[in-house]
Amino acid sequence: MRSFLLVLAACVFAPAIIAQRPASTPEPIKPGDIVTINTELVQTDVTVFDKSGRPVEGLSLGDFVLSLDGKPHAISFAESIRAGSSQEAAQLKSIASAGAKPTNEEKLAGVTRDGRVVIFFVDDVHLSNASLTRTRTALAEFIEKRMHDGDQVAVVSTSGQIGFLQQLTNNEVVIHRALERLNYKRNPETYAGRTVITDYQANQVANHNDRELFNYLVSSTLNEYQLVPSKGGDPRGLAQLAVNNVRNRVRQIEANSRTTANDTLGVLLSLMRSSAPLPGRKLLFFVSDGFITDTRGSNSLSMLKQVTAEASRVGMVVYTMEASGIYYDPAVDASRNDFSDGIGSGVSARNWSAESAGMREPLRILADDTGGRALLNSNSIPRSIEEALDETSAYYLLAWRPDADEQRAGKSQLTVSIKNHPELRVRLRRNYYAPATAKSENNSVTAETNSPPKQPEPEAELLSTLGTLYPQKTLPASLSVGYVNNADKGLTLKLSMQVERWAFTFADLAAEKKEIDVIGAAIDDRGVISTFKQLLTVTPTGPEKFGVPVQWNQELRVPPGLYQVRVALRERNTGRTGGMQQWIEVPDLSSGGLQMSSLFTAERRVSADDAPPSSLLVNTSQRFARSSALRYQTYLYNAGVAPADVEITARIVQDGETMFAMPAAQVPTDTVKDHASLPYWAELPLAGLRSGFYQLQVTATDKRSKSRVMQRLHFAVY
Repeated sequence: MRSFLLVLAACVFAPAIIAQRPASTPEPIKPGDIVTINTELVQTDVTVFDKSGRPVEGLSLGDFVLSLDGKPHAISFAESIRAGSSQEAAQLKSIASAGAKPTNEEKLAGVTRDGRVVIFFVDDVHLSNASLTRTRTALAEFIEKRMHDGDQVAVVSTSGQIGFLQQLTNNEVVIHRALERLNYKRNPETYAGRTVITDYQANQVANHNDRELFNYLVSSTLNEYQLVPSKGGDPRGLAQLAVNNVRNRVRQIEANSRTTANDTLGVLLSLMRSSAPLPGRKLLFFVSDGFITDTRGSNSLSMLKQVTAEASRVGMVVYTMEASGIYYDPAVDASRNDFSDGIGSGVSARNWSAESAGMREPLRILADDTGGRALLNSNSIPRSIEEALDETSAYYLLAWRPDADEQRAGKSQLTVSIKNHPELRVRLRRNYYAPATAKSENNSVTAETNSPPKQPEPEAELLSTLGTLYPQKTLPASLSVGYVNNADKGLTLKLSMQVERWAFTFADLAAEKKEIDVIGAAIDDRGVISTFKQLLTVTPTGPEKFGVPVQWNQELRVPPGLYQVRVALRERNTGRTGGMQQWIEVPDLSSGGLQMSSLFTAERRVSADDAPPSSLLVNTSQRFARSSALRYQTYLYNAGVAPADVEITARIVQDGETMFAMPAAQVPTDTVKDHASLPYWAELPLAGLRSGFYQLQVTATDKRSKSRVMQRLHFAVY
């Protein structure tokens, strides 16, 4: 168990933005085998806007004109896609496989509400304290007012100070905790004098030999320290002191600027790569005050191009936001840089204008090359976020086949326009990703070796599955986690785990069984880990139970805190794996006042008998049919002396709008022996709801003390 904990910690607490790819186990290739290489379709995502900048929908294949190096090129497929919808992944797969229809298991039928993937990349090493405060406030407002119930959101920082919490989630508590960890991390030159040397100025002096700027800084330094020779003295020695001072500062500032720029782009590149397993188009907001990328003395520009190329490969659109707000000229600051050379050279004004453009240049490149937009010179970060979400709410996916080496290498210049509509503007990436293919004379490759790939150890494979950033679904599994307060055990996490029975094939119904190794852990943001191991045995059943899932449970005692629960499965005979994750906050019940356990839900089909709560399985997927009823159960704590007087209400909310509400009900106490824990359950009909993502909100009020507590739960209706 000790080695298990050490390996688990290494998996989970590696930087959360680095995804661990699932190990592949391809069939060995024998000598002489011929593997045919088929050219795959290249997918190009585009957005179309009218004169007013509004997205244009309703276009079809015949409306688009695609050109490569100025020559028209045939388009195989064109499809309109709603970003974040449940059909998005299925549509992308359909186009990638030349129009093959997705199976029912590949989509959540009928769900059309947005379930967007939104990542906020906070470049904290290039943000002033004021910019960081403005950013933190704006992102908190987005979470409170503009985040949809189906969204998956992550906050990531360059410095990594957010740590374990920088993961995609729909849990508002986790995202707010991530924002709370954002502190000032910029490391500017610690110089308190009046002669300020910025990153841009240091770069111009060090890498572009700007003698006029250098002389200006030297003169300013002489003036600041009043380095005036005595009467009859030699001024050259004092001038050399100023020259050395400026040179040393320039060298230090330029080196620090180059390092922080490379760190930012390196983390961003890792984030791009880690998002590859996520289907569909992803939206990333890059929030920064800007930085310097220069081909002289630095490889930052080359790294920037790697980032934009990777964004094309993984389907990431980047909107960059300048957090400093409306452009202003710091030269008016009377406390610094007040030196005037007396000849009206205008060096300071000229330098600041060029610096503004230089600092913004990487923001423009990131946005333009990925099909996004640079949102600059704005004082409203929330409005900029809303604009970007509106612009990316729908897009078109074009698929075409490359027929030349330049096209396959992704080096051709690609343009897209709308036939007979010159007023419509098409926004697309400046580069595209063409799947790699092996070349040979007959478009095939001959294997020269029969060395089988090394198979991973079962325990290592299981731990790798547990530590992956995004859950693996080779085995279709789901997880529901809630907390209760037991009189004898204290605060306890109750895990309900489920794997679909139809995922298993039994050749011999009389004798065969499937053995599945299960490991799990509850990890809090301080690094505390509670673990368990299980062996699950699945036996054959009759056809009548084919659709009944296999469900089992586990309990973990934990102290109060914010936890991520991870579970991994591995089928012994096939090596198939599956993973599940869920966040949960366990409150400190000793603080007093009315408290409530988690919400535990089950689905009761309309055709079923009105059975008691114990006869229904916990709904681990939180997906419900419209024809069913959602049954929930909870426990109330600290309800005061018996008999308790507690009222409970429930409502279903979608993006802040109440869709259905149950009238207030009194929590029954006549059959309860221990008033320290009051059970309560009720049902909510779902027939009147549209397919989509929702939130269940249950509120309990102690009518004596007037204390109130609420629990929320996200679910989907199909």
